[in-house]
Amino acid sequence: MRYLQIIDRLFSLFTNKTHKMQQSDFLRKIEDIIPSNTTLVSELSEILNVSHDSAYRRLRGSTQLTISEVSALCKHYNISFDVFNDEDLENVTFSMLKMDYSIEKFEKYLANMLKDLNLIKSAKKNNIIYACEDIPIFYNYKYPTLGSYKMFYWMEAILNTDNLGSKKFNKDIIPDKLLDIGKQIYEAYIETPSIEIWTETTYLSVLKQIDFFWESGKFESKEDVIQVIDELKQLLHDIKLQAEVGKKLSSNTIESGQKADYQLFFSDIEIGNNCVLVDLGVTKSVYMGHMSFNTIATMNKKYCELTEAWLNNLIKKSTPVSMVSEKTRYQYFKTAFQKIDDFKAKINK
Repeated sequence: MRYLQIIDRLFSLFTNKTHKMQQSDFLRKIEDIIPSNTTLVSELSEILNVSHDSAYRRLRGSTQLTISEVSALCKHYNISFDVFNDEDLENVTFSMLKMDYSIEKFEKYLANMLKDLNLIKSAKKNNIIYACEDIPIFYNYKYPTLGSYKMFYWMEAILNTDNLGSKKFNKDIIPDKLLDIGKQIYEAYIETPSIEIWTETTYLSVLKQIDFFWESGKFESKEDVIQVIDELKQLLHDIKLQAEVGKKLSSNTIESGQKADYQLFFSDIEIGNNCVLVDLGVTKSVYMGHMSFNTIATMNKKYCELTEAWLNNLIKKSTPVSMVSEKTRYQYFKTAFQKIDDFKAKINK
């Protein structure tokens, strides 16, 4: 009942004498999101199934958007309805990107993640600030065995996916269609400018997961676990290279495959949860980890401003290591590589 009252209140705000301003602000947020090779008129015409002239009238505010049209636009662009009352911190609306209990639904989860990243990547202005409790999920998908292992771990250990039953991990256990979506997710991320904040434990959760699976007999062979470990080390090597040049890399060398701008910071302050701020200019959104591997997101203006202030404060208290602080960067990754090598030696014994 309270939810319906909130929706009614939000829509009444939208339909009062300031509705032109509200509608203009709403459509401006969408204009931030759409690809640079299209126009807002074309987008409105296609999504709302109206003529270009009708779309122009909605842009000018002479025709009011209906609640069904607002709903259609929010759904298409993953915009939460509270954009019409985004000064309110007492009622913040979150959407949920949810993993589920079958391979088919996990595929849908990945497809939704890819859709969000493609919208961010193709926006006229875009930037991501990522406070990393764990290694950003997107990187795993560059490496076929590591990516397969992470998907298997989430579906088997966290979600108890029906299709997997009591199977053990091997590099061929995950369907190719999931790995293909994962690769597209990685490619979308490396084409988006990002700031990442890591701590001394950011990479350790993966090692703990691998250790747990190894000790629980969840790997089909020693060769499979060694391959996962080797690819994790390669991932960290590639992150180190990215930090050296300040660019995301699509290959394993600095000379080729440079993509979007990249900044890496090391924080002595522990990060309690993965938190991502997406800045598209006028429009901002926050994504947070929830219940292990689900994600909740909001575009509430005040909430995004508070999150941005927290992240900027965290950055100020962190050490920048992109193209600077060579000694700090070297020592951090030297420690990480040594921990990985020690774990690999334990497996080989």
